[in-house]
Amino acid sequence: MSILRITKIAMVAFVIVLTAVLAGADQKKNSPPPAPKPAPAAKPAPAATPKPNTTQQRATTQRRQTTRRPETTQPPSRTRRIQTTQGTKSIGLQPPAPNPQSPTVKNLPSGKTATVAQNGSIRGFRDPKRNMTVQRGLRPGDRNIVSLNGRGHTVVSAGPHGGYVQRPYAPDRFHRPYIQRTYWAHGHAYALVYRDRVYDGVHYYYYAPAFYYHPMFYGWANSPWAAPVHYDWGWGAAPAWFYGGYFVPAAVYPSASLWLTDYLLAENLKAAYDTGQEAAGNLEASQGGDQPAPAEGGNPAATPLSPEVKNMIDAEVQRQLHAEQAEAQSPQPQAGSDQAPPPSLDPKQRLFVVASNLGVSTQEGNECELTPGDVITRLDDMPGNDGKVKVSVMSAKPDDCSLGSSPRVEVSDLQEMGNSFHQQLDSGLKELATKSGTGGLPKAPDTGTSPGVAPQPSPDSGVGAQLADQQKQADQAEAEVRQEVSSGAGQGK
Repeated sequence: MSILRITKIAMVAFVIVLTAVLAGADQKKNSPPPAPKPAPAAKPAPAATPKPNTTQQRATTQRRQTTRRPETTQPPSRTRRIQTTQGTKSIGLQPPAPNPQSPTVKNLPSGKTATVAQNGSIRGFRDPKRNMTVQRGLRPGDRNIVSLNGRGHTVVSAGPHGGYVQRPYAPDRFHRPYIQRTYWAHGHAYALVYRDRVYDGVHYYYYAPAFYYHPMFYGWANSPWAAPVHYDWGWGAAPAWFYGGYFVPAAVYPSASLWLTDYLLAENLKAAYDTGQEAAGNLEASQGGDQPAPAEGGNPAATPLSPEVKNMIDAEVQRQLHAEQAEAQSPQPQAGSDQAPPPSLDPKQRLFVVASNLGVSTQEGNECELTPGDVITRLDDMPGNDGKVKVSVMSAKPDDCSLGSSPRVEVSDLQEMGNSFHQQLDSGLKELATKSGTGGLPKAPDTGTSPGVAPQPSPDSGVGAQLADQQKQADQAEAEVRQEVSSGAGQGK
């Protein structure tokens, strides 16, 4: 190829490349300019650091340490309580509208205040002249009476033939206040002592054991036995208080804690059965059948207490055995313990075995009843303005609150359930110590005892007569209330 031909080809290629470059430059010139990048947002000035509020910090720490509340289908509460340096106060949204089926509170001309159900029955009343408050349950014969006698003692009737009289008791050597209760049941009196502590303006009473076993005995009771034990309770195949299969004792017992679980369940179920039999045999105590049988949210038939729930009770027994063993080793009061919430609000204690008949209602106003032997768990960590917390029904007998329902229960009622659990646990331990090495039970080590901080009291005299007189006064007051309500007297509020 000649030099001239090569030169021509190179010139043509150069022209082609130059034309392409010029065309691209012209297109870039005619295209719109790109959008400018936004200026970075100015950083906000740091907020002033607030002064630490130790009360709020403690409340926040407690909330973070508690177990997450299970989700339910119930609407959230419209009020909540916060801790401040001045105490507890309510903040938040408007209260829920009253349920149209809820009982009505009426102020009567006599000065009494009555709670009247939609069917006209008297659900409760307050008589200031007699210094008496009466609450009716959902079953005939369910009536709780609280009054103060002339000596300043509190008289409490639970049902037609049982109750207690409460009075102050001598402080212990640490100057902590106590109260004594003399109980009356089945024609016999016995006395127990309780710590008196105030939290958030409310008195709560804590069962105080009269004595402790030596620590070795608690360790034995809270450990597996060398071999499973077959134990004959002497109840027979299926007594009536089993409630059609609701309760079935274990076939064998690998440890004392499971034995104690069946012991306290049986004690509660027998109490529920006896209360029902008393009510059936004393229809006059129901004032003509003022209270209908619970129809809302009740179990139609017996649902056996599940192994899972029984394991939960067993775990609570073990936890309390550990706690009582620690108390036996060191009964000295802990610093700051008097300012702590009651054990019924302790995040570690959420399971409760019902120990007495208790009428409850949900936030929507649906009513049902809990009776001894039912099992509930606490959902709320702090009470609402009504002093109640939401619970979940884990197990219940026929006609009691339905499984999975979420009624609201007074914190003081939960505390009484916890007290009863502790008392029955001590009674079961006494049975194990007394029957050690007999009836198939293994031999227990060191069943000796040491006195508790508060000495064992003697029962007060005349408690049965005081309770009987209170029942008569309540009958008369209730007749007066019924007459005023039936005549249309009184104003609702």
